[in-house]
Amino acid sequence: MISKINKFIDKKSFLIFTIFLYMQPVLDAITGIMLNYNVTFGVSSVIKTLFLAYLLYYILFIKRCNIKYIVIILLYSMMFLLTNFLFKKDGNITFELSMLIKNIYLPIMVVYVLNLFNDNNFNIKHLCRVLIIYLFLLFIPDVLNIGFKSYAYSKVGSVGFFYSANAVGSVLSFIMPILVAYLIKEKKIILLSIFSIIYLYTILTMGTKAPILCLIIVLLYYFILVLLKLIKEKKYKWLILLTLFVTLSVVLLIIILPKTAFYKNLVIHLNFLGIKSIGDLFTFKNFDHFIFSSRLTFLKNSFGTFKKASLMQKLFGIGYVLKNEQLKTSEMDFFVTIIHQGIVGFIIIYYLYFKFVYKIIKSYFNKIKENFFDINKSSLIISIIISILSALLAGHVLETPSVSIFVVTIIGISYFMFNIKKK
Repeated sequence: MISKINKFIDKKSFLIFTIFLYMQPVLDAITGIMLNYNVTFGVSSVIKTLFLAYLLYYILFIKRCNIKYIVIILLYSMMFLLTNFLFKKDGNITFELSMLIKNIYLPIMVVYVLNLFNDNNFNIKHLCRVLIIYLFLLFIPDVLNIGFKSYAYSKVGSVGFFYSANAVGSVLSFIMPILVAYLIKEKKIILLSIFSIIYLYTILTMGTKAPILCLIIVLLYYFILVLLKLIKEKKYKWLILLTLFVTLSVVLLIIILPKTAFYKNLVIHLNFLGIKSIGDLFTFKNFDHFIFSSRLTFLKNSFGTFKKASLMQKLFGIGYVLKNEQLKTSEMDFFVTIIHQGIVGFIIIYYLYFKFVYKIIKSYFNKIKENFFDINKSSLIISIIISILSALLAGHVLETPSVSIFVVTIIGISYFMFNIKKK
């Protein structure tokens, strides 16, 4: 009986993963609606926890792969909880457990996806369709004026039916290059134009800085790629047209920008800090507040707490609650993990992630001349780079399962597109 169940799960595993991927924007929207109406019961959290249990079952009892690594993750998890229990008489073990689950989602998902994609060819169009669902769940509520605000006070912006502007902004940022590459490859220029306009409208009305900065990186990349290709092929007429198009686009953006939530928030923020000249911006306090939303200050405070902790806490994590109060983290994923999950936790959680990202980037740059003009491969690399920058500077990427699942999917696609396993 168990053998038949295992065979059935193995046969349907790719379908299960694909369905779960499509569920992410819907689950995030449900979470956003519930939180905005002060409903604390998390349907999304329950489903994601059940999916994590499925991942563990698939790895340990169906594929029977990477068992040592999974055991190490589970042993570390026990040590993390034990450390928090021993050193915190007034902690919150339930909250610590929920945060632990969010963090170990990433390495377990990496093991699962790389084994799953080994037997199945994952089509990039699935990622593109998911992004389109996200776009419509942002765009339609804003147009109908039924969306939620990006900020609780002071600043302006709409985040559709979602709750976290940073998390959904990260998803948009690092999947968009893949959608652009897919539509160009399929020569669907009309669809590309429509979704580009919706995407630009959406990130400008969200009011957050990170998606705009990521868009600039992507546009610069595509501009350089097309520019070099036209020069290489000596298509100078197209080069002139490209230059004119870029110039007109920049002028149009300068005209539109002051009317957007993004620009209004910049003005609100500068006025709040009392910045009257560029020189005023370059103090630690103002620079941190304006660029990083005080994340560097929170990081400094978190590191201070980390330094005072015992050796065992430094190794296995200080956790997220102290004296019945939730610790304010820097939200910058890599720093949050090493401080709150400990040095041992950081190594275990990010071991496979760093390993495969390194292999993918190394493989790309080993054949840079061949890969640079391959729009699919280049879009995957730029997506990985944006996800790393988002995790490092803005956060809510690698320690947020609804976002990290897309990061891992892109790593899985890249790993096999670059034929790294065969090497």
